[in-house]
Amino acid sequence: MADERITYRPLPTLAAFHRHPGKIRCIVGPVGSGKTTAAAWELCYYLPMLLASQHGLKKSRWLILRNTYPELIDTTQKTVFDWFSWGEYRVQRKDYILKYPKEGIEVEILFRSCDNPKDVRHFKSLELTGYWLDESIEVGSDVKLMLKNRIGRYPKKCPVRYGIETTNPPDVEDPTYTQFKWLTDVPGPIPTRQPLEDHFGFWQPAGENTPNLPPNYYAALIQDYADNPDWADRYIRGLPGIQVRGKNVYHNFARKMHVASDPLVFNGAKLYAGWDNTGNTPACIVAYIPSPGILHVLKEYHSERMGIVDFANYVVADRNTRWPNAEWVEWGDPAGEAKFSRTGGGLTSNAEMMRDEAGIELKPSEQNWEARRESVEYQLGRLSRGEPAFLIDPSCVRLINGFMGGYCYKEIGTTGLYQDKPEKNKYSHVHDALQYMVVMLLRNIGKHNRARSSRTEDTGDVLFGNIADRAKPEKSGYSEVYAA
Repeated sequence: MADERITYRPLPTLAAFHRHPGKIRCIVGPVGSGKTTAAAWELCYYLPMLLASQHGLKKSRWLILRNTYPELIDTTQKTVFDWFSWGEYRVQRKDYILKYPKEGIEVEILFRSCDNPKDVRHFKSLELTGYWLDESIEVGSDVKLMLKNRIGRYPKKCPVRYGIETTNPPDVEDPTYTQFKWLTDVPGPIPTRQPLEDHFGFWQPAGENTPNLPPNYYAALIQDYADNPDWADRYIRGLPGIQVRGKNVYHNFARKMHVASDPLVFNGAKLYAGWDNTGNTPACIVAYIPSPGILHVLKEYHSERMGIVDFANYVVADRNTRWPNAEWVEWGDPAGEAKFSRTGGGLTSNAEMMRDEAGIELKPSEQNWEARRESVEYQLGRLSRGEPAFLIDPSCVRLINGFMGGYCYKEIGTTGLYQDKPEKNKYSHVHDALQYMVVMLLRNIGKHNRARSSRTEDTGDVLFGNIADRAKPEKSGYSEVYAA
């Protein structure tokens, strides 16, 4: 038989993956690491043989899923066909039948995609032995949850349920990073959340599959992506990264320039905060000015589905511990000033509740989004005495991942055109908070320049105005940032 003529020698990490008895397993690795081949062998050979030998089950049905149909056909399905070329492909049903006559085993494989959120309904009636999700970080959590409810259902007496995931490195906030118990070294921070039960992960080291690749395979990629070090870190060196799902909002951000290698130290100067204080996903960014013209972001706060008062009290409690007796200047979303009916009568606003319940005195920031974006873009592009004028503490993971692509303009269908405002997602809230702060700091440079000795209001940010290079940016698009 053809499968007996092919020699498959799994790499050390992949051999450990094959040997492990875990029912839900994940392989993470860079491009060219052999993880897709390992999953194909696990699904098409090892697991069917295991079911037959341990449970007497001679038939099994497996789903192979990838986010888009072209990727499914061009990559995942091609790998299966290359290794197991002797099966019967039924085009209309989009399934593949593998038979092992000697053992009396039949394996049915369903090829599916899910690039439309509505596709999840197609999985509701499936009866499966198990699944393989290729590039699983691109598959929505609702699809994953649905499939977990459909495995272990075929054949009817199937006593086990199997799920295999393969993917390029996720970012540290992706559920994949925290849901699996990693049995090999992870080149990133140790996940703080408890992994899901019976979920085990195998993270391949960079270059493990080099002997099986063309000469200079990775060296050529490094050269090709010399201008995109974040891509090289993720897809070549196997480091955690961010999945870019649209067009980046900022062009001047460079992780190696704008993310500090060590935690930033507060020197006792005034602290500034920006708040996204509307909606159900509040966020706060804290920064300070260590020297004229330089802004250091010290801390990010964010929450899912927390009321603004609870969130504000949480932030205040934490920052009073970190920076006791600090002087604060804070800005928020102007929409947070909007009045609404208070329970029990009267009117209030988010800004008013933050003041009354948490002692936070917010000033309304700039409403114009373009002005806010340009202010951050400008600061990213500045140098002060040869050093970047904008630096982020490495603990601000969500803010950093937003800069790297999570905060983006979403594509309109598959047109190649993009929306004119960033997608509202978990990254947008911390970036809104950052913008509310930076736009006001930069706006007040203009005020400071126009009336250094006769300021009409206490801007609270004179330190940021005392910079040697006070000239406006050359691009006219920045003019709104400096408007009165």
